Amino acid sequence: MPRLFLGNFEFEHRLADPVKQLPARLDRLNAELAASWLAVADEGDLVWTPEAIDDNFFEQAAAAGLSRVIPVRSFDDIPHEARSQRIECVPWGWTDSIRQLCVKHGWSRVDPTDAAVRSANSRRLSAQLEQEWDVGLDLASQVDSIEQVERCIIAKGLPSPWVIKAEFGMSGRERLIGRGSLSETDRNWISRRLSQDGVVFFEPWVERLDEIGIQMEIPQAGAPQLVGITRLLVDPRGQYAGSELRWQNDREWDVAVETAMRAADRIQSLGYHGPVGIDAMRYRDSHGETRFRPLQDINARWTMGRLSLGWGRLLRSGETARWLHGTSVATLRESVGVPVAGEPTGADGTPAATRILQTSPATVGGRPTSHASVLVIDGATSQALP
Repeated sequence: MPRLFLGNFEFEHRLADPVKQLPARLDRLNAELAASWLAVADEGDLVWTPEAIDDNFFEQAAAAGLSRVIPVRSFDDIPHEARSQRIECVPWGWTDSIRQLCVKHGWSRVDPTDAAVRSANSRRLSAQLEQEWDVGLDLASQVDSIEQVERCIIAKGLPSPWVIKAEFGMSGRERLIGRGSLSETDRNWISRRLSQDGVVFFEPWVERLDEIGIQMEIPQAGAPQLVGITRLLVDPRGQYAGSELRWQNDREWDVAVETAMRAADRIQSLGYHGPVGIDAMRYRDSHGETRFRPLQDINARWTMGRLSLGWGRLLRSGETARWLHGTSVATLRESVGVPVAGEPTGADGTPAATRILQTSPATVGGRPTSHASVLVIDGATSQALP
């Protein structure tokens, strides 16, 4: 059964407001990130590409060892050979609009209920579990009024930095970062979220040391399974910048992983099944002590960390890799600081020990992209991939 990978990367925005007209930039994001599914797609699978991607990109990906997929611009134009089989829809995250597409086109689906999806992705759940298991940040609080927010800020102490998060958000978005008293702009932001969701979440700002992504699969029946762990790379704004594969667990994270598996059990009890990624953070508190926050974020959907594990099939024994995201391939190559294909690394003329695979197209829909990704494979002894 071929799978149709459908990248509704605006998933959290739909959770926050299913009927709101979303900005065009999010449609563009869906188009630019579509090729990310190559990490996990198998031969003959279909990938929705809402804007045209040059066929040469997929040919080069196949030549580099990835599966040969079928790009789909229009659902009505799926090739007959694929249509004659039972196509399984695999979205980034389940929403009612995706379910309606499945019904319309006759695709197979294995989906949890909308209520289960919303509950599993809600920050209410992670806040509840943090409080119940005493694994959250000191002074973090779920609040339902601006007055409560102000009391939290005073309790933290002025002018300490803080962050306020909406009920649904991702990759450092849908949050407010400040220091000291609320500004009028802050108040307006909070008021809008309270009006929409009835709640926001106050957290003290802490010094992040590092983060990991704990990737799990929750079946309809049976125990949740740990799929893998990746090290999270973030930019100065705290937004996702990549994942490190074959990351060596220093064992200090074991308790965080155990807590994530407990959370997966709770999520399953809500009726959710499917992919789950939980981000855990190691940080330094105000007393200089190193501590862990095992339930930094719960994402009941596919995640970039989960996709990054798929690139592991390209690695040879002893190799590690980083899947990096940025504004352009050129910028990412420069940040890595490795030679281009065929350039020697030293005076002895040995070939580069690092390979780079471009995992995103340079143009989508005939326009240059503003989101790019590359897979950087370290520890190789062959030339770089083109």
